[in-house]
Parts: sequence; structure tokens; C-alpha cells
Amino acid sequence: MNLYKDIKIADFTYDLPESRIAKYPLAERDKSKLLVWKNDTIKQDNFNNCVEYIPKNAQLIFNNTRVIHARLFFRKETGAKIEIFCLEPVEPADYEIAFQEKEHVVWKCMVGNSKKWKAGILKREVEINGKKL
Repeated sequence: MNLYKDIKIADFTYDLPESRIAKYPLAERDKSKLLVWKNDTIKQDNFNNCVEYIPKNAQLIFNNTRVIHARLFFRKETGAKIEIFCLEPVEPADYEIAFQEKEHVVWKCMVGNSKKWKAGILKREVEINGKKL
């Protein structure tokens, strides 16, 4: 039995005003909001109280990843918009080295609207410190 056959992406579409999205962490990180779902009830608390919600013998996994601006938008000569989402550097494989590289970096990527991009070069002009690249 497929429990997920009736799930549609539209079921997860909702309005989220820009003003409700955190741009920076709080100075006191443990004062961050914590959304708790327990016994089919949702409530809000602070992260510093999270130990009250963790069962004994639970395993905690810490995610120390950082968010990078990894979405690149291009336009083909036909006007089609192509999005390249950079997942992780391959060569060099280290993020810090990859971001410092001035010549050549290979990334593992996902391509959005790939049906419109079968072949050809994508170009994007960028201006940095008054210089077009």
C-alpha cells in the first residue's frame, strides 16, 4: 500500500513573508525558537528547553553545515531560464579552497529546467568591483 500516492507538492505551498524568515542566528543561540510536536499537538518553546522533549537513550545528531548561496541563474539566447544549484565542490573537494580558487573549480550540481538546455554554452555577465566578468 502506497501511503504517499495522494501527496501533491501544492499541499506544501504556503505564504511565508520575508519578514518571518530568520536571516541571522540570535546572539544567545539557545534562546532560539523550538517547535515541538507531541501527541498530535504543536507548541512553541525555546531551544534551551529541548532536553525536556528528548527521550532517554535517544541519539542526538548535530548538523554543523553552513548555508552557502549556491543557486546560479542563467538565460539561454532563446530566453529560457536555467538554474544551476551547486551541491558540493569536487575539484578541489574542500569548500574553503574551492571558494578561494580564481581559475577553475568543478562542482557537483543539479540543473533546473534542464529540458530546455540540451546543449550549448550558458553565459552570465557579472560585475565585481566595476569589472565585468
